[in-house]
Amino acid sequence: MKPAGRRHQIGSAGVQGERPTRCPVLRAYRAIRDGGFTLIEVLVVIAIVGVIISLVLPSMAKAKGLGRQTRELAGASQLMTAFAMYADDNKGSVLPGYPPRDWVNGPMKVLNSDGVRLYNEDAQRYPWRLAGYFNHDFRGLYQSDKVLGDLRERQGEYSGFGVTYDYVVSLYPSLGMNIAFVGGSERNQSFDRIFQRIYGRVFIQRIDQAVRPSGVLAFASARAEEQPAVPILGRPEGFFRLDPPRFSSVTGPLWADAYDPNAPTPGLNSGFISLRHGGKAVAAHLDGHAEMLGWTQLRDMRRWADQATGEDWTITPR
Repeated sequence: MKPAGRRHQIGSAGVQGERPTRCPVLRAYRAIRDGGFTLIEVLVVIAIVGVIISLVLPSMAKAKGLGRQTRELAGASQLMTAFAMYADDNKGSVLPGYPPRDWVNGPMKVLNSDGVRLYNEDAQRYPWRLAGYFNHDFRGLYQSDKVLGDLRERQGEYSGFGVTYDYVVSLYPSLGMNIAFVGGSERNQSFDRIFQRIYGRVFIQRIDQAVRPSGVLAFASARAEEQPAVPILGRPEGFFRLDPPRFSSVTGPLWADAYDPNAPTPGLNSGFISLRHGGKAVAAHLDGHAEMLGWTQLRDMRRWADQATGEDWTITPR
């Protein structure tokens, strides 16, 4: 037993056979083991641990971010496989981007995972019309299993606003579709006979019509604004559609000059595009490949319309 009040001398051999050391961590360990340590040594160890944590945390955050990017790239590949399978099953016809309501309420039957027919907006959005090609497994369409789980678990809350799970899960896929120029969109009147008489067919209707399939995006990382019908969910990082930087000379530029990740209206800021991967978005192209694109690249209309001849191109009357 050591005499009362006597303190072990740090820096001594301690246990017979141990060599003296100048390492503060090792000295503190030996001090604790042998029955004593100083406040200075504790503070030094805490400081060293703090430095180590400060070095490790950014690497962990970067690794986590790369993991999310990798998951979304894999989801984009899965989505393009389903997109191609749809075309094969429909004699080369591209999946309609946002078909007219009388199509999905009439001859175009869209079913949910229980085999129940969907109507109106649930069926107009692309997810349920492609769901059968990935066995109705929506994990590939979402950035996070947690978000997808929340949509399931909170049905009792948002059902009070008159919406269903089928409605909500088709609203927030992580990748939005280029509905204006791939498959066509009722929102842009692309299927209207008068519109087509004036402008012609402005969207790719058949997969073999694309002249530049490796340069035209079909889907890209998206983000939503708050939805009045689902206020409890806020703004998940996903949305079913994208708006191009330009459409017609009448509307002019549709995007802001600079990207704002906190914009309350992402549609007006970036056409619902989300640059959540280090300032870039995952972009899946008509030939099936996916790559990372930045703000300047995504503002180029040649990425959106197969017939575009320049970055500021718009549709014009024939």
